[in-house]
Amino acid sequence: MNKKRVTYQERAERLAKAVDIAVKILNESDRFHNDSKTPMINLCNQIKQMALNPEPQFKKVASIKYLENDFLTYWNESADKEVDKFWTELYKNGIDFERKDTIKTVLKRGKIKDIYEYDNIVDNIVVAEQIGRINKEQTTELSQMIGDFENRNKGKDL
Repeated sequence: MNKKRVTYQERAERLAKAVDIAVKILNESDRFHNDSKTPMINLCNQIKQMALNPEPQFKKVASIKYLENDFLTYWNESADKEVDKFWTELYKNGIDFERKDTIKTVLKRGKIKDIYEYDNIVDNIVVAEQIGRINKEQTTELSQMIGDFENRNKGKDL
């Protein structure tokens, strides 16, 4: 059975709904102080605006994937009651984003497969080690995989 291709607009609307859920959860949260809550909410709303009102050259599925990845990074990499509530609300609302742990996936596979994984690993490797999600050996493995990915993609704009 062929899967229907999802259009840019459908993905943008799905992302906008997910952002609305995230903003509601963040606003109701007592975990964050306003000095950290406000920038998170502003970023969420900026991503929503960029998705729903893209510049013409960015109205492509590849572009919306970057926005989805950027938006979901926090919700994939964190673990607390608000994060669990976010994923539960997405499910209840029929929003089919998949919860991923990119670091564990890449460590298990032993290779960074695309720019999305590369960006995620580069952005999160230091914090993951600092908070104990990964150990020194895993940090070394990931660093090697980052180098391998960069070597495979020499000449491309990373």
